[in-house]
Formats: sequence, structure tokens, C-alpha cells
Amino acid sequence: MTDNLRGIIAVLIASTAFVINDAIVKLVSAELPSGEIIVVRGVLATILLAAGVVVLGAARPVSVLMTRMMVMRLFAAGAATTFIVISLRYVPLATVNTVLQATPLLVTAGAAIFYGEKVGLPRWMAALTGFAGVLLIVKPGNAQMGTAAYIVLIALAFTTMRDLTTRGLERNIPSVFVAAVSAVVITLSGFLVAPFDTVWTMPTAGAWGWLWISAVCQFIATTFIVIALRTGEIAVVAPFRYIAAPLSVAIGYWWWGDMPDTLAFLGIGLVVAAGVYTLHRERHGLTNKPLAVAERSPAQ
Repeated sequence: MTDNLRGIIAVLIASTAFVINDAIVKLVSAELPSGEIIVVRGVLATILLAAGVVVLGAARPVSVLMTRMMVMRLFAAGAATTFIVISLRYVPLATVNTVLQATPLLVTAGAAIFYGEKVGLPRWMAALTGFAGVLLIVKPGNAQMGTAAYIVLIALAFTTMRDLTTRGLERNIPSVFVAAVSAVVITLSGFLVAPFDTVWTMPTAGAWGWLWISAVCQFIATTFIVIALRTGEIAVVAPFRYIAAPLSVAIGYWWWGDMPDTLAFLGIGLVVAAGVYTLHRERHGLTNKPLAVAERSPAQ
């Protein structure tokens, strides 16, 4: 199996888990405040990820956390999750997830700027097309969307930063370790939201069940997205995250009856088309040779 194929499989698993996780968060948001959801789910996910670190022998010294790239990655992960959870309270699931589908395009552009990856005019045009689609979806300035549109765009900026810094981490740091530490930071970020929340309440039995399922999804999503972004070429792997767009539309309609308007559907089409075009341009990357086994971390 090539590195690119391995990365594609990982990103498909991660993207599906992210959408299910976001749907559950939106569902539980009707009962619990955002900060409480972040903290409780984060604690549960941290327990699962910490167990994974122990089982896989993936623990690393605290000094690993002090590198510039790791600090930036952890900050971005905490901020991205915070703004995503807040936006899910006010914005339809399909809208939030489709906006976040611009992340692969922005990451592709960022890979050229920060890592020197080759990005020609077609990729830049795809990135701009995807961004135009995002603007059609959120329609900043639309009175019906209000400030929620800007919350989603802030979340997009931090997810892009998170993914770019993930790419820059040293390969000898196990992916499950990165995911576990990120879960701790995300949990702590929930306390920053608490002062702006309503009063925290004890979750019902049903809410506890949903939060456990959400934690499992977060465990899967955070681990596999780190693996995906560190395996293969970004321009080949990233576009497969577009599976989240139709999946989120389907779940949003099924659970809440949310249906994007005409402009939003046009925006969704532009974002997905830009990703598919990028995939079409980069499909030859599937033939890339995998790295030698000796170069891989057993827990990666």
C-alpha cells in the first residue's frame, strides 16, 4: 500500500468520524452549554487516547511539547474545536461542515507557502474557487446568519492552522500521542468558554450516552486526521475530506430537517467541485512509492 493510499483511507475514516461527532455535539447542545460539552467530551476522549498511548507504548518526554510547531498545533486544535462547538449551536450542521471543507484547499495553498510543496496555477484556482463557495454558504453580513457566520470562518482559520502545523511535526512523534495531548488542550479550552455559558447542569443518562459516543468519534477522528496529514502528499490526500459535505447535508436533513438554500447549494457545489478537480489533477500521486518500513514509527 502506498503512502498516498494509506493517507486517503485515514482521511476518509477521520472525516466520517468528525461529521458524526459534530452531529452529536449539535444534538447535545440543546441540553448542555458549549463549555460543558467541550470539557466533558474532552475528558472522556482523553481517557480513551491516554489508554491508546499506554497500549501502543507511544509516550514521549514533556520536552516534545515545547517545540514551536507542537505549541502552535495544540493552540490551533483547542481554538478550532472551541469555535466549531460554538458555531454548531447556532448554525446548521451542513453549513458548518461544508465551510470547513475549504480547509483542504487552504492547506494545499499553505503547503506551498510554508513547506515549499509544488502548487501550480490550477491548484491556486481551485483554492480560490473553494473560498468563493465558502462565502456563498455563510453569506457574511446576512442578517439571518448574523455573527455566527464569522464564528464559522474563525473556526476555518484555526482548522487550517491545525492541519498545517500537524504536517510540520517531527515524524518520530507518534500520531496517537499528538492526538492525546491535543485532547487535553481541547478539554482545558472548554473552561475558557465557561464564563460566557449558561449554568452547567448534570447531563441526563441520554446525554452521557451521546457524549461517550462523541468521545469515541473524537478519538478516531483526531488520531486518523493526524495520520492522514503526515502520510502522503497533502494535495492528493486532503481532497478526500469532501466526503463530509454530502454526509453532513444528509444527517442535517435527517435529524433536524435543515436544507441549504439555493446560494448555499451553489457554494457547496463550488467547494466540492474544487476538491474533486484537485483530486483529478493529483490522481497520479497514488502511484508514489511508500516510505521504507524502517522510517515509520510503529505507533504512527
